[in-house]
Amino acid sequence: MEDAQRAARLIALALQSRVRATQSRLADPADADALHDFRVSVRRLRSWLAVGELLPDALAPARAQRWLRRLAQATNPSRDDEVFADWLREERSTLATRHRAAADWLLARIARQRRRDVRALTQELERDLDRAMALLDERLPRYRVPHDVHHGAARVSFGLMMAALVRSGTSALERRLAAVQGPESGAAIHRARIAGKRLRYQLEQVASEVAGADVCLIRLEALQDLLGDHHDALVWSGLVRDAAPFARRAALRDGSRAIAMRIEQRAADRHATLEADWLQGAPALFGDLRAVADTLAAQGATGVEIERKYLLHRLPAEMPAGTVQRIEQGYLPGKRLIERVRRVRTGRKVQHLRTVKSGSGLARLEVEEACGAALFAALWPLTEGRRVFKRRHLVPDGERIWAIDEFTDRALVLAEVELPTEETEVTLPAWLAPHVVRDVTGEPAFVNAVLAR
Repeated sequence: MEDAQRAARLIALALQSRVRATQSRLADPADADALHDFRVSVRRLRSWLAVGELLPDALAPARAQRWLRRLAQATNPSRDDEVFADWLREERSTLATRHRAAADWLLARIARQRRRDVRALTQELERDLDRAMALLDERLPRYRVPHDVHHGAARVSFGLMMAALVRSGTSALERRLAAVQGPESGAAIHRARIAGKRLRYQLEQVASEVAGADVCLIRLEALQDLLGDHHDALVWSGLVRDAAPFARRAALRDGSRAIAMRIEQRAADRHATLEADWLQGAPALFGDLRAVADTLAAQGATGVEIERKYLLHRLPAEMPAGTVQRIEQGYLPGKRLIERVRRVRTGRKVQHLRTVKSGSGLARLEVEEACGAALFAALWPLTEGRRVFKRRHLVPDGERIWAIDEFTDRALVLAEVELPTEETEVTLPAWLAPHVVRDVTGEPAFVNAVLAR
């Protein structure tokens, strides 16, 4: 699987090119879709640049992302005006004849406001877009790879990074949907909408390579539409309300009230669908997204771990001198693969690691790689209820290094040793042998993922 730093930057460069292509269309007044396409291209780029928080070297400086965020916000008024005008034109023919004048009056106000919004957007383009693009031109084509003298380059596989993104994004969307208590939960609905949109934009980048991702994207888009309709209703109601003081004729006031009632009914209908399809029970989308994350993790995993494990009566009292580590590790949701995050403290040094394992017994598929503190912090909450805490003693014995794990959250001591082949014979060291109860290699009860709680 591709190195995450390189793959993430290639995707970012492609999205940056898309922003430039859509920007060039803004000058054409006949291009009705130019603003929408430009807005979406900027948001896709912003969503993707956020994945840099999970990499050893961020994709873009904070100020470039800040400029793009400000630019995206500048497109909001024009987009809201445009969508409301399109809806109102469609509704006009179904309004009572006496109310159509109000629709025409509102459309004229929207057209004037949109011209002002476009001028403001033009100023934002001149101020922020060019310098953000210049900074991305400088930073995206190259990156730094931190090296540790003992562990080598700190590289992250693209599959594991994307698996982490999908899992984290899925959990965030679930939590935010759970916070929606009714149509009045405007802030919660908005947060859920943003979470779903970000997850969708990030998943789009690998959908063609992962089975099941295309179906997830269709469902995410349907959810985004429902949540977006609630946002639109709030905005449109505000536009009608703000216009009300300027409606000097009774016909305009009556027509505006009729239009406001239609907006409210539209919002109620959409929320009923949201309630039935997404806020009751467990939508299939979340299980499908986690299956996609499992597939991504499998694509990013390489290597085979061969080890034997032994149950001990207690910690050996007289072990050779070694290294002591304090370990906190948690396991992410998933069925086909075991993915864990681990924080290791060795003296004052702190490492953050991610590992994917598959299989059982003596030989198992395994890949372990360093991850940044930000990625660990993002994933650790997802492991709640599936954690272990232990003190590890790394004890050299000839060509082998024994890992003696003294669990600090329960009365348990295990010893592990990695082997070059499955046929390698193990001779227990004299300092260890008296404390061994039995060989527990392959016994599910002593697998860390099973012990986690």
